Amino acid sequence: MLEINFSTILLQMANFFILVFILYRFLFGPLQSMLKKRAIETTRAMDEAKLAQGAAEEARRQYEEKSNNLDSEIAARKNEARIVIEQTRGQMLRDVQKQIDRLQSQTEETLSQMQSEAILQHKEKLGKVASGFVRGIMSDLMSPQLQKSLQDKFLDQIKELDLVKFVEGTPPGEMPYVKVITANPTTESYQERLASTLQKKLSIPINLTFEVDPALIAGGLLKFENELIDGSLQGQIEHFQKKYQEMV
Repeated sequence: MLEINFSTILLQMANFFILVFILYRFLFGPLQSMLKKRAIETTRAMDEAKLAQGAAEEARRQYEEKSNNLDSEIAARKNEARIVIEQTRGQMLRDVQKQIDRLQSQTEETLSQMQSEAILQHKEKLGKVASGFVRGIMSDLMSPQLQKSLQDKFLDQIKELDLVKFVEGTPPGEMPYVKVITANPTTESYQERLASTLQKKLSIPINLTFEVDPALIAGGLLKFENELIDGSLQGQIEHFQKKYQEMV
């Protein structure tokens, strides 16, 4: 028959409760406290991780937004730069075209002026050649009889002119100066006739002088203060030269 020792059982139960108390007091309590602390730290870490994740998401969102804005700004800057470049290019092309047009106009004007000057010089040369040719022929053909005939013609020319207007500005009491220039020396008779003609035409006393200029070839000049009447052969040749140059 099995004997039950109650004292032993009670002792063992007491030991068990003591062991449970010790374990709970020194093991389960700290372990539970540590677990709670670890749970709190884990929760805090998870919250911080969520906050960090949220901050990271916000940072990523702001970065993407800035990146999109930067791309838009870059695109806008590129578009503005393209517009400025096109405008500058267009302005440069217009300026270059204006310079080309101005240079072309100046070139055409210069060429036209050079052409006109060349034609004028050519006409002048031809006129001088023609007048020199005529002068040479007339000088070779000139004779005393022809000289006298041209002197008489010069005197007849003076008789037909209105000479009063040439001395109208002479102060009262003063005699106007009149000079007769002939290609050859004149006779006293010719000088007297010419002086008489002038006296009749002017109706006032004059200071009359005579000079000789062989360059006139034939005929003569009648010179007042500010007027010149050309009846010389040289003057006719010069007139012929001008007409010839206009006709060429």
